[in-house]
Amino acid sequence: MTDSVSSFGIMNALDCGYFEVDLKGIMINANQSFLTRVQLPLAGMIGKHYRHMVDVRQVVDLYKAFNRVYKNKGLERVRFTYVRHKTGGFRTAEGVIGALEDLRGNVIGFRGVLFDITEQVKKESDLLAAKQAAENELAIGRNIQYSFLPTNFLQVEGWNLDVRFHSAREVAGDFYDVFPMSNGVRLGFVVADVCDKGVGAAMYMAIFRTLIRAFANVNVATNLTKAFETVNEPGITESMFIRRQKTLAVGAQPLMNAVQMTNNYIAQIHGNSNMFATIFMGVLNPQDGKLLYVNGGHEPPLVISNGQVAARLEPTGPAVGLMPDLPFSLGEYELKPNDLLFAYTDGVVDARDSKGKSFTEERMLAEIEQHAGDPGMIVHRIMESLNSHIDDQDQFDDITLLGLFRK
Repeated sequence: MTDSVSSFGIMNALDCGYFEVDLKGIMINANQSFLTRVQLPLAGMIGKHYRHMVDVRQVVDLYKAFNRVYKNKGLERVRFTYVRHKTGGFRTAEGVIGALEDLRGNVIGFRGVLFDITEQVKKESDLLAAKQAAENELAIGRNIQYSFLPTNFLQVEGWNLDVRFHSAREVAGDFYDVFPMSNGVRLGFVVADVCDKGVGAAMYMAIFRTLIRAFANVNVATNLTKAFETVNEPGITESMFIRRQKTLAVGAQPLMNAVQMTNNYIAQIHGNSNMFATIFMGVLNPQDGKLLYVNGGHEPPLVISNGQVAARLEPTGPAVGLMPDLPFSLGEYELKPNDLLFAYTDGVVDARDSKGKSFTEERMLAEIEQHAGDPGMIVHRIMESLNSHIDDQDQFDDITLLGLFRK
């Protein structure tokens, strides 16, 4: 008896709850920590069945745990909620239960040591709720962002166009666009990569995309003389250049408006954010295959002719949005029948496998050259190869592919 009193003196000094029940599940003892948490005096607890102390949904599970202890005389880990007498609220406890034996080793009841983890569980629940709310917000953002990206591509007679897009995170900094320009007589298309990743890049992706579309339709006349890269080409006189400028101005003016005005808006209004984008924007005359473009610091799109790289449309200016009034030149290229224009973001060639090895341009070119006449098959096969290359690794960067083929 003295040993028992001494033992309970020790148990009462502990911050964990201790209890004992008989074989019928009737409460027969508990330390002060347990009593404090259920807010019952010892006399008010003794004689109660344990089912009155716990959430009714857990009675069966606890019975099974007690039964396993009775058969095996081992320990069972448990987590359960028990009722606070005064408020009727629940607290969560975690611990172990074991057998209570007599001097002969017969099981005469059960004992348990429990730690109150209510606050920990609440914090976990709050974190989970916050995480779920954040995920829901990201999902909404993802849906909004994807609504900016056309899925029913504007197809023009004599041309095939296809695009693939895959973000590295819930939302992305990459974007593409395809839309009619100059009253429908030109086809505009964009492949772009906003610096950084995640939510911030996604917000600026929406801004860049919206500005480009809006400014491409603003009727503002500017001097295009300095915009054409070919003005200093041998054999081109000023009068020849002016005639060509007039011919091409149908697409040139909207293109320069889109790039220059977007650049100035971002740099002047959002300069403190240090956000910019590499952008390839092309304006195609579907009738003769003549392409005007601005490459603002972007990966050079490839022109594939007869299965080989015929040209790389190198940058004609810096990334868009770095500083106001940056110089952008217009590039020109004529896509002939059976030519393919292929544009992409750096997330393609920089995609990494489990060993940190990049996908490389060589692997991308192998797929392009094999299926050069079918942009749909090209973007499909490259995505398959990328998925195989990345495997179970996290995707390193956003991926965007655009193929434009002249039949």
